[in-house]
Amino acid sequence: MKHGFLRISVLALTALLAMSCSNKQKHSADGSEFLRPATMQYSNKDTADITNMVNQYVEYVKNKQLSAAANMLYTVRNDSLIPYTEEQKKGFSEAYSHYQIYDARLDALILRSDKNNQVDVIIQIMPDGDISKKQGTTTMSLNPVIKDGRWYLTLLSKDAEGVEDVYDPNVNAY
Repeated sequence: MKHGFLRISVLALTALLAMSCSNKQKHSADGSEFLRPATMQYSNKDTADITNMVNQYVEYVKNKQLSAAANMLYTVRNDSLIPYTEEQKKGFSEAYSHYQIYDARLDALILRSDKNNQVDVIIQIMPDGDISKKQGTTTMSLNPVIKDGRWYLTLLSKDAEGVEDVYDPNVNAY
């Protein structure tokens, strides 16, 4: 119990730090710099819901239960969240089945808006890799999306509906 509370506390603190440090500085017309704020307020429940969902996803990946991980994925289309099709699930499972997975963990959590977030999951794919040093690893980026008060997982894609490149100087600030 104590270990679980400590783990959630550390993840929540990491999320708060990531949110406060994650937005790249922009320059206003007068040349001064400012940070882009998140476009919505996040509650402790939001952070806990996202963290729990991602932790379940990570456990599936770590245990090579790729079908179960794929069952957690959605696509945003016309402001709706659509579960992965059987073909998408199969493609996901086949793509990641080519990797030997030795370990996986949540690496970073950045919350920006209802559809534009980033959760990085680091996956150790080499037997002599070191996940804590990010050696012999790859990163899978997820995008938690909220709809009607419920969080869903999507794979992060710059082409996904609602996702903006926050580092593109031509994109307007939130």
